[in-house]
Amino acid sequence: MLKFKDIELSDHTFTRKYNGVRYTYEIPNLIQYAKEQGYKSFDLPIEGIDMSSIMWHIDNMRDFAYHMSRINKADFKHPVLIDSYGTICDGWHRVIKAVMLGHKTIKAIRMQDMPIASSTEEVE
Repeated sequence: MLKFKDIELSDHTFTRKYNGVRYTYEIPNLIQYAKEQGYKSFDLPIEGIDMSSIMWHIDNMRDFAYHMSRINKADFKHPVLIDSYGTICDGWHRVIKAVMLGHKTIKAIRMQDMPIASSTEEVE
């Protein structure tokens, strides 16, 4: 049986580019910020989620199996977290699991604004 290293939430980051700057956020910080702001969850229609991007680097069957394992273990008790632009910054494994199970909606929290990024870097 293949063994996969479980990635802890603290190992996750979300990165977005805006006006030539790459902003990186630690997911646990975003979750904590959303709680502190009192953002409420809502039912996000699955059909409204942009799935045109590739979120994970998968170039072999081991990586594919790893992400399938993460999808199978995904827990719907935590809502998907969406940044202030409407991009999913935490919860893609839950989204894919919801799609595979035929769900019409998934619980989500939309950030109205973003906290200070963990790091920034100028990019072209």
